[in-house]
Amino acid sequence: MLRRIIIKTLWVVRTVTTDYKQRPDCNNLSHIPGAKGLPILGNTLDVIKDLEGFIQQLHRDHGKVSRIKLLNQHGLMVSGADNHQRIFLDREKNFSSQKGLEQSIGQFYSGCIQMTDFDEHKFLRRMMQTAFKSAAMKNYQAMVNPVVAQHLATWSQQPEVDIFPAVKSTLLAIGAKVFIGEEDPAEIERINTAFLNINIGLMGLIRKDLPGTKYRKGKRGQQYLQQYFLGQIAQRRQGDQQDMFSFMCREKDDDGNYFPNEMIIAQASFILFAAHDTTTSLLNHLLYYTALHPEWQQRLRSECESIGRGAGETLGYDDLPLMPVMDRVINEVLRMRPSVSLTPRRTINACEIDGHQVPADTMIFTSPIFNHYDPEFWSEPNTFDPDRFSEERAEHKRHSFSYLPFGGGAHKCIGMHFAVMLTKCFMQQLLTDNSYALSADFNNQFEWVPMPKPKGLKIHCHRTH
Repeated sequence: MLRRIIIKTLWVVRTVTTDYKQRPDCNNLSHIPGAKGLPILGNTLDVIKDLEGFIQQLHRDHGKVSRIKLLNQHGLMVSGADNHQRIFLDREKNFSSQKGLEQSIGQFYSGCIQMTDFDEHKFLRRMMQTAFKSAAMKNYQAMVNPVVAQHLATWSQQPEVDIFPAVKSTLLAIGAKVFIGEEDPAEIERINTAFLNINIGLMGLIRKDLPGTKYRKGKRGQQYLQQYFLGQIAQRRQGDQQDMFSFMCREKDDDGNYFPNEMIIAQASFILFAAHDTTTSLLNHLLYYTALHPEWQQRLRSECESIGRGAGETLGYDDLPLMPVMDRVINEVLRMRPSVSLTPRRTINACEIDGHQVPADTMIFTSPIFNHYDPEFWSEPNTFDPDRFSEERAEHKRHSFSYLPFGGGAHKCIGMHFAVMLTKCFMQQLLTDNSYALSADFNNQFEWVPMPKPKGLKIHCHRTH
């Protein structure tokens, strides 16, 4: 037994070193075929304009591994369920999430759970796990329902609802209450402004803290959030607030010590970003598809009524598992329009991927898009068909990595169950009180960057009770 422990320890030390964090990206990828792209911008405009079409074209031209360039980053687009399984499970400990994200969200969320690898990542999940257990989730749901009711109350009073800002404002209000536990309206406004400024900073092409740049605006937002959270930690440790931030403040390690302030601040800042943007994307697409397919809208409405939740009533925590039709619709929406369009990694050591020799320190860009539309696993993949997720058909079980809207492996989204809970609460209240249809001038255009969503989606909403 001791010998096996020593061997395993030596293997980890040998294969998982930290010097990879100091090394630059490898740009010598000319031996791998790929897209040439434009000078300076590379393939950036292809990704912004039509990520799905770009990935499909790469596969037709070059197979499941191809060379691309996004702004100043050279790398490989890697698709295919088997390839993604290897990368996300990462049994070789060879694919760094920290280095993959360093030049994107790492500019503003350094130290967050997605910006860590291996043991450090496990340590942070330990700090956050209490915030996502059943007892905490029940409290969150009780907080979510009244906020949703307040925001939906005005929808039927408008000639048409501009969905993106309407959903965004609802989720910002939920975030302030559930994630942070802040009650002061003026402070909530400052927090939301800081958060939105970080999102603006993430889209800045100039990554220098210069006057007038989006990057500077984002950095000022980052500094405000850091100062806010730092000033709250001691108070939250002594209290009994039930928001996520307070749970993390009170969490202790195995030795009975509180986690360091800087770790808490990094996670609290990031979770506001991660949960808000992904759920905003999901709800925008969910409203689009259920407005486009009113028969599914009615099936969802009937399901809500069948569990005893009619007009004016909200879901309880025990109601969530009683909604298989809602689960199938959510899953199908996430299959067709996943909320996270690109998940980057970087190799630590040289390796082979799908027959190609990949050097150490190579950027790897993965996207669920190709897998989600792969006819090897999905029947008529371009058709909206939630029943493909039924127990009888179970197309998503044909390969464990053909469907990965929340990622996979050690970095699988820790807040996925919260996102589904929030979505069910929102949809149940909307469906039982309203019917809705697409605005006549919606042109069926979609965006992938910075957040996947229908472009300019508006709906007509009518009270049914």
